[in-house]
Amino acid sequence: MADPYYDLDDERRAGPPRRYEDRNNRFREIAATLLAFCGGLAILFLFFALIGAVDVGKATGLVVAAIVFALIWLVGAWYRRRRGVDMGRVTRMDRERRGF
Repeated sequence: MADPYYDLDDERRAGPPRRYEDRNNRFREIAATLLAFCGGLAILFLFFALIGAVDVGKATGLVVAAIVFALIWLVGAWYRRRRGVDMGRVTRMDRERRGF
């Protein structure tokens, strides 16, 4: 009899399908990651433009991309603010505190 932990077949997972809450939480985590990535890229471009490493006149495509990333980040922040999400709390409430 094969060990189930090492059996590498392509069968579907047994049991009920993934719950709606799990899928919704996963989607929210992915959306938050993408929004943070867009905001980070926009700020990184702004930093390089401010120190003179990027010639804004010659890099029109990069400027447009940075503006699009900034707008995506701003729309995401506006949506979270409108939904009433607390933007000041970064760590999770149920996170274990060690060493205190």
